[in-house]
Amino acid sequence: MMKTAYRKYQKSVFALLGVVVFAAPVSVSAAPWNNGENRSDEWKANREEKLTERKENRAEKLAEMKDNRQEAFCTRFTEQAEKIAGNLSDRRAKFDERKGKRADTLETNRNEREAKLESHRSQTDERRNAMYEKLEARADTDAKKAAVAAFKKTVEAAVDTRQDAVDAAIAAFRKGVDAAIGSRKTDMESAAETFKKAVEAALTKAKSDCAAGTDPATVRQTFKTSLQSARTVLQNERQGADKVGAQVKALAETRRIVVRAALDAFKSTVEAARAELKKAFGETTP
Repeated sequence: MMKTAYRKYQKSVFALLGVVVFAAPVSVSAAPWNNGENRSDEWKANREEKLTERKENRAEKLAEMKDNRQEAFCTRFTEQAEKIAGNLSDRRAKFDERKGKRADTLETNRNEREAKLESHRSQTDERRNAMYEKLEARADTDAKKAAVAAFKKTVEAAVDTRQDAVDAAIAAFRKGVDAAIGSRKTDMESAAETFKKAVEAALTKAKSDCAAGTDPATVRQTFKTSLQSARTVLQNERQGADKVGAQVKALAETRRIVVRAALDAFKSTVEAARAELKKAFGETTP
């Protein structure tokens, strides 16, 4: 009887322990689950905060990089602008130097041609005087002497007329050339000054846009377009300016015609005077 009661007691104890064992894990595992949810929410919150912080840092870095690129571009552009301005000044100086050399060369060539002309005239004067002396030596009568004097007077007058005509033609030619060169010079200087002002305006605008934070690509393209436009205007003005070569050629042809006419007139006068001299000497060849 006692054994039966003891077994019932054991069964009731085991049953109670089973209930306790079954219930315990449920009560124990509930707390960790709640803690896991809290940690998950906290992790998500931290993650979002870090993402926001990274985005803000990235935006700041991008802005800083943009500012640095803008500053670097402006620095490089300013240096290039100063270089361009210096090149323009150098080209202008070289242009003026070339003009000065051409002017000096032109004057030198003129002086050389004038010296040759004077030398040639001096030689022909000597030959004429020698001819006059021979004629005077052969004139054994008063009539012949008078004929030689008349011949000499006619020839010398013709020489003076010819020289005056040639000198006038040369002077007109030089005056025309100087006028053509002066006009061309004025046109080219005006074109160069217009180009210089256009470049300076483009540089000023580019610097202003750069300082205002305008996109470098836009600044560069605007400046490039302005320079190209200035070059086009310069080329058109150069092409539209009167060409000195064509004018000089026309002036030279006019000079040639005048000089040829003066020489032909001189030749005709001298031939007529020689014919009269032959008659006076009674010879076919004086």
